[in-house]
Amino acid sequence: MTRNSETSSELVAVFGGAARRKLSPLQLRLRVAAAVLLLLNLVAVYLYFSPPGGSRQDLELESVQVRTQILAAQTQAAKMRALASNVQAGSNQAADFTTKYFLPKRIADVAVYEEIRRMAEASGIQERDAGWSEEPIEGTADLTLLNVTANYQGSNADLMKFLYEADHSPMLLILDALTAAPQQRNNQINTAIRFQAIVREAALPEGSKP
Repeated sequence: MTRNSETSSELVAVFGGAARRKLSPLQLRLRVAAAVLLLLNLVAVYLYFSPPGGSRQDLELESVQVRTQILAAQTQAAKMRALASNVQAGSNQAADFTTKYFLPKRIADVAVYEEIRRMAEASGIQERDAGWSEEPIEGTADLTLLNVTANYQGSNADLMKFLYEADHSPMLLILDALTAAPQQRNNQINTAIRFQAIVREAALPEGSKP
């Protein structure tokens, strides 16, 4: 406010003096030029101390804040990319697991029967009879549970080897129940075992109705 008052006073003095006495055109132009230069100097001083974008310290602080925000955004973006990659990897692993261990319905019965027979032959245990049943898996639209209950007879060592074969089977066979009754002769054991396998319904062709 003081600087503006001084400027106004000086301009008034310049032009007021010119008004009180007659000046030649050259003198008048020189006084006007001097007043304009004075005004421009004052404007330059004002802009130097109070620039429109803020002081140098303000600009440096704003620059630091912007760089910090950019770094935070880059960090967040990296986290999101890593999360998306993990989700995709988990989805791929789930798809691989489903493809490998969930049996297609058209081959499930035969595949499970062949695998159980292979395990029995490898362990030396004798299969007596077997039964099959299917039940839907609650909460899924295309998965069912195949239950296989079979009766076996053999020694304790045969049974242990059979269970070992079942544990190391390349097929996902869930041992759901096992009962064993020792016999009084020849150290034989009668065993009833129920296995379960997950069966996947065949996908419907696109555009077809169930």
